[in-house]
Amino acid sequence: MKEIESGAPVQQQAKPSAEDNLLYVAIKYKAVIIAAIVLLLCAGGGTFFWMQHQKTSEEEAALQLSRVAPFLDRGEYKTAINGAAKIPGLKKISDDYSGTPSGNMATLLLANAYYSIKDFDSALKVFKAVSIENKDLAAAALAGTADSYVGKNQLGLAAESYQEASKKAENTVLKAQYLAHAADSYQALNQLQKASELYTRIIADYPGSTGAALAQRSLWKISGKLK
Repeated sequence: MKEIESGAPVQQQAKPSAEDNLLYVAIKYKAVIIAAIVLLLCAGGGTFFWMQHQKTSEEEAALQLSRVAPFLDRGEYKTAINGAAKIPGLKKISDDYSGTPSGNMATLLLANAYYSIKDFDSALKVFKAVSIENKDLAAAALAGTADSYVGKNQLGLAAESYQEASKKAENTVLKAQYLAHAADSYQALNQLQKASELYTRIIADYPGSTGAALAQRSLWKISGKLK
C-alpha cells in the first residue's frame, strides 16, 4: 500500500500487501483446517451422516476454489469475485459452502479481492463476517479489516483493528507486524505518544526481530517530537 498521507512525515510502511498476507496465511493453514475436519469425520457415532455431508461439501468447495485460483493469480479480481461461464466466483462459493474450510477460505479471499480492487466498503463488510477458529487466520481477517480502514483513511479504527489482530495471532512475526502497523497508523495521525508506546512494546516483546528493528528506527524518527 502507498505511504499514508498525513501532516507528519511517515516512513513507507514495510509490509506486504493485504493480499500477500492473506494468501500466505491461508495457504499455510489450509491443510491444518482440513485435518481438523478429518479428525471429526473419524468420530463416528450419531454424527456420521452429517459428517459425510460436510466432507462432500468440503470436497465440492475445494474443487470450486481451485478453479477460481487462476483468476487470483492473474489479478483478475472481479472475475474471481463473480465467476465466469460455468465457474462460480468467490462470492457464490462463500455463500454456498459457509462453514466448510474451503468455504471459509473463499470468504477470506473474497474480502481480499474486494480490497485489491479498492472496494473498501465491501472488503470491510466481508472481513468482519469471517468466522474461523484458527487464530492466525482470524488475525489475518482482523488485519484485513484494518487495511480496509486505512484505505478509507479511518486510521484510528485501523490502529484498533491492527492491535486486535496482534492479540489474536499466535505467530510472533505476525504479532509484531500488526503492532507495527498500529503504531504507524497512530504516527500518521500525529498521535506520537501512542505510536511511541507501541514501538517501545515491540522492541521489548520481540527483540531481534525485523519488527523490532523497524520499530526502533521509527522511534528514533519521532523521539525529538515527543512531549
